[in-house]
Amino acid sequence: MIELIRSIGWTLCHGFVYTVLLSIISLIFALLVGLIGGIIRAEKVPFLERVVFSYVYVARATPFPMILFTVYFVLPAFGIQLSNIQTAIICLVFHSGGYITEIIRRSIQSITKGQREAAMALGMNSYQRLRLVILPQALRVMLPPLAGQLILLVKDTSVISLIGVTEVTRVARQMMQTIYQPLGILALTAIFYFIVCYPLGLYSSYAERRLLSKGFGNLN
Repeated sequence: MIELIRSIGWTLCHGFVYTVLLSIISLIFALLVGLIGGIIRAEKVPFLERVVFSYVYVARATPFPMILFTVYFVLPAFGIQLSNIQTAIICLVFHSGGYITEIIRRSIQSITKGQREAAMALGMNSYQRLRLVILPQALRVMLPPLAGQLILLVKDTSVISLIGVTEVTRVARQMMQTIYQPLGILALTAIFYFIVCYPLGLYSSYAERRLLSKGFGNLN
């Protein structure tokens, strides 16, 4: 029995590592999308602000499985062939990028007008104000909701098993079909997700309490 549990654990570990790597890669690109989109929205860049608003609306209003199936089935019809991994990363970035865009926009807009005026009085241009004054202060405001978004991204990776990506949920399903130990496998899978998500949840709550104690509003 112990040998069986050890075998199941190691097999799930491989899927778990895949899940973590996919989450990290997707988060990096989603942060890049969110940073660019959030700045465009916060600074109200003409025309681009409307484009980003439309993207955010679609990304947030569309269920993640629908985004996944659309990219997976529709793009090949137009001659665009992507691997399962590429499809998964694109969908995770598209979905999370919409939420992160709004988190960064609201964090930037939470910085008081006086900070901008003080930077202008020092002769800073728009880029210098953003880089040296606004973003450093907005960063600590956006960390708690970003931690929450990362938790959602990790959970969304369980859906990409539907298109054949071998992350921890797909590995668990395959093992249940061969070993017939569903409860044990599901328990181990839940533990893997708990190991990643619980510390992030604790940090998000702690950081939010710290911000509230310092007079910053809740961005959730």
